[in-house]
Amino acid sequence: MLATIPKPKKPLKEQKIHLFSRFLLILLCIVCSISSAQERAEKAIVQGKIIHYDPLIPLNITLNRLGLSAITIYPKVNDKGDFYAEVDLYIPTQVWLGYRTNFSIVLHPQDSLWVSFDGNSDQRSSLLRTVKFAGTSAATNTQIAQFQNLYFASELYDQNKNFYAVKNYDPVQYMRFNDTVRQKGKALYDEFVHTYSPNAESKNWALFETETPYYDNIQFYSIDHKRANNLGPMDTTFVIPIGFYDKLAKRLPLEKSHLMNTNAVSTFSSFYDYYINERRRFEETSDANWGITPSGERFASTTIADSLQLHGIVNYVSDPLLREIMLSHHFSKSFRKQDFKTYEKFITIVTRHITSPFLRDPLQQEYLATKARVEHPELNSRAILKDMQSSPIQEIMEDILQSNKGKVIYVDFWATWCAPCLSEFPNSKRIAADFQNKDVSFVYLCLDSDQDKYKATVSSYDLGGQHYFLSAKQSGSIRDLFKVSGIPFYLLIDRDGTILETGNHLRPLTAKDKINTLLQ
Repeated sequence: MLATIPKPKKPLKEQKIHLFSRFLLILLCIVCSISSAQERAEKAIVQGKIIHYDPLIPLNITLNRLGLSAITIYPKVNDKGDFYAEVDLYIPTQVWLGYRTNFSIVLHPQDSLWVSFDGNSDQRSSLLRTVKFAGTSAATNTQIAQFQNLYFASELYDQNKNFYAVKNYDPVQYMRFNDTVRQKGKALYDEFVHTYSPNAESKNWALFETETPYYDNIQFYSIDHKRANNLGPMDTTFVIPIGFYDKLAKRLPLEKSHLMNTNAVSTFSSFYDYYINERRRFEETSDANWGITPSGERFASTTIADSLQLHGIVNYVSDPLLREIMLSHHFSKSFRKQDFKTYEKFITIVTRHITSPFLRDPLQQEYLATKARVEHPELNSRAILKDMQSSPIQEIMEDILQSNKGKVIYVDFWATWCAPCLSEFPNSKRIAADFQNKDVSFVYLCLDSDQDKYKATVSSYDLGGQHYFLSAKQSGSIRDLFKVSGIPFYLLIDRDGTILETGNHLRPLTAKDKINTLLQ
């Protein structure tokens, strides 16, 4: 009989911290359940009609949730173009309706909004002229559509001038250019108010939208300038001067009335990191584990990245509403990567700073769902998980070809931590449904990932198809074999087993027509 080696006991201090964290988690669950009886999400209905409806073009409704992942639904549309959808809302929220192109509406809790538009229009300007509303919030949404029509036809939406300025101007010159952008935004707002005499809600929405390009330009200038000039992240020839990002703080404080500009607030909160990084660059001493580049980006080792990010938000974001949106966004991103332990580790930050029910309650629900998914993954009945971690890559490729003889094969290289990979899964699932019962196989190769998170991700996105989890060694080998420099990466294989095309560009919606051609 083998002796059982006793597990080493945790130090008393560590046990106390662990128990305190568990206590806070239990307390948070109780608080959320109490608040759900006091302030809960309420249904909003959006329904309507697509004139000249084409059943080959799907309607999608994307709900931008502050501090959380966006949700896209595909409501059923009957042969007359009638559609109906329900969404749960805590606060007024910006929603995108997408058909040939897309446009914004604003939904409130308990709204029942009717929308019609011409399905033949594939340009926003022409589409927005056909949009009609009825029901609750019809007046506000009519005016918001009128504003969008002005905005998308204005110089504010002209990316060519901005691209020239981004590429050729230094930070001081660019900020002078950006001041003219702000003036154009004010002129557009004045034109909207003078022309349409909007209600107070529409005026607030339009004012925030016309200020957004100015702040977006500040946030994106560093990234876009380096990309346009092929500069590396540590290039010392490009330095952001002191005070460049201070102007971001002038947009504060955020008010509850701003939150219906969901897309603009989400972008602003996601890139407010540049303000935090600027403060850190001059107030903290970096070391070998972290630092701030000359152009304002932060780099950090994976072991301290979460702590650095979260404590930076707590210490340098003075506006409480922006602070909790940014914190919620960080945890929600970790849930999308099937990581619930970061939330548990920093539960004191959660309980102290994320207090608004529209953030706290759905974030808690995401945590519980992620934890359950990782610990007890439920897979799609069509999903086949293959265990070949001890096999060389050549055998895995041979298994893929032999298992799918005579079929077109679409191979997806992905990882649990790869946001662009995950964002393509809904599209992959949609085209897989289109090719159901046809000679097409969808194969997924998971690289450089944790196995529990791999299974939880397959469960989360409800993916069918054939799945291979590759070890670190196998991941390196397949990267070398196909010269994979970044993921997502795809292979398209014909019925004869010949690899016809490879690359990052073969995203599902791009590959769909190519697969159709191979089936003919």
